[in-house]
Amino acid sequence: MKTKTALPMAWWLASLGLALLFIGLRWNNCNAPLTRDEGEYAYAGWLLLHGGIPYEQAFIQKPPMVFYSYLLADRLLPQVSWSPRLLAGGFMVLATVLLGFIARREFGRGFALPAMWLMTPLVLLPGLDQFTANTEMFLLLPMLGCFAVYCEGRLRNHQAKFWFVFGLLAVTTLLYKYTALPLVAFVFAVWSVEQWRSEKNVRRFVRYWGMALLGGILAAAGELGLFLGHDGSAALWDCTVRFNSYYVASDNFSWLGVILKLKSFWTAWWIIFLLTGAAFLKPRPRLWFWAGAFLCACMATGASYYGHYYLVLMPFWALLAVAGIQTLAEIIAARSTFSLRQSQLSLTALAVGLVCLPDAPWVTLSPKTFAAAKLANRSVFLESPVVARRVAELSSPADRVWVAASEPQILFYARRQSPTRFITVYELVIPSPMRAQYQAEAIREVQTQPPKLVVWARSWLQEEPQPSRLLLFLNETLASDYQRVGGYVLQGKDSRWVEPLSDTDVPAASVILYQRKTLAPHDAPVAR
Repeated sequence: MKTKTALPMAWWLASLGLALLFIGLRWNNCNAPLTRDEGEYAYAGWLLLHGGIPYEQAFIQKPPMVFYSYLLADRLLPQVSWSPRLLAGGFMVLATVLLGFIARREFGRGFALPAMWLMTPLVLLPGLDQFTANTEMFLLLPMLGCFAVYCEGRLRNHQAKFWFVFGLLAVTTLLYKYTALPLVAFVFAVWSVEQWRSEKNVRRFVRYWGMALLGGILAAAGELGLFLGHDGSAALWDCTVRFNSYYVASDNFSWLGVILKLKSFWTAWWIIFLLTGAAFLKPRPRLWFWAGAFLCACMATGASYYGHYYLVLMPFWALLAVAGIQTLAEIIAARSTFSLRQSQLSLTALAVGLVCLPDAPWVTLSPKTFAAAKLANRSVFLESPVVARRVAELSSPADRVWVAASEPQILFYARRQSPTRFITVYELVIPSPMRAQYQAEAIREVQTQPPKLVVWARSWLQEEPQPSRLLLFLNETLASDYQRVGGYVLQGKDSRWVEPLSDTDVPAASVILYQRKTLAPHDAPVAR
């Protein structure tokens, strides 16, 4: 009886500790100002809520599931601008539980909690850089769902219902991010081979594939239906496929980025590298599959400089590291007085402690200090709520506001619509055959719907050796049709909104707000 009660108690204590670890790593960063990507998805979700059509009215490079998630967060907590981070945290908790389920199914008892404990700090990356509600934070749940369905299905005679659910989850994963294709294709291919070898029945094989296809079609119909029915998904294709084919060829993706990330990981997590190597000292029966999944996850990163692209690695890396812990625990138990369980718990605690150690200084910061340290000098994220508040005061919900920069979070905070779908400037300046076409489109849209306010921010990408047609249009328009209202002046701890903004303050301003001159009397700027 004592043994039966001791194990559940130990499990609950370990689970409570895991929850406290998660909270400890999140407590001071969940309410930091939104970043550019978050603002982009939040604005797209807000457009949907008000009858707008993303892609046509907001150039978003990601498939629609991410801004569906942001829309859900906005509906659940409409007055909390950082609600997507709370929802992403919920997704991550469920994904972590799924990883524990997978670890137990694949490797047996004693693997679930160590895998969950390792994954929790790994998904934040060194320095707690990935505290934002990025696409990968949501994607991990349906992606691991695909692997969990496969693990359960292969143990239950490959029943058709598992293939159907797999199809639903696979398409949902891809509609968060297309780059997850290597992972989805890998597990589908392995499962197909295993099913064929176990039954060698053509009729059943076709049935299982048909069920997976049916699940995928239903998911695609529900998640793409709005765009298929509106313009046949032409705008979605233009944003998420056509432009991205040129974007991935830019300087943001190269093997140098992989080398820099591996160097960062090694500096912070050398213990994970060693544990991963230890897993192959005595390979477990299913280790080859998870090593293959890890390699496919490496492909899914696209050799990017951006840290959040590497989040897809972390569940599989955690599994490999836990396999290494078990191998080392067996060696220690065979050569010492420590039991296998004691060795496993000690190694897990050591690994988690060493992984968390580099980030300990970040965890102790206050929320305000953390936000300042992480977001200062990274575009205008800290200033955005202040600027958006003034934008909302000087405009009505029907007015258009052009954020002439890459700061869509200002539009979301202010709840104002852009006159152009180009809410960032990347599509307008990154070399591609569509660049001139996009710039002409942006100019035409701004001329057709002249914005009441123009927000200029330093995140506009200056083109060299000479300004583009769009940048010339912006400068000419501001000079002839707009007057300067105020700006956010950077002066260290004394940084603040200044209105009116003098000529001497302009060089120190990270954001400058302009108002159209041809305004009705009631639209005149409010004296401050």
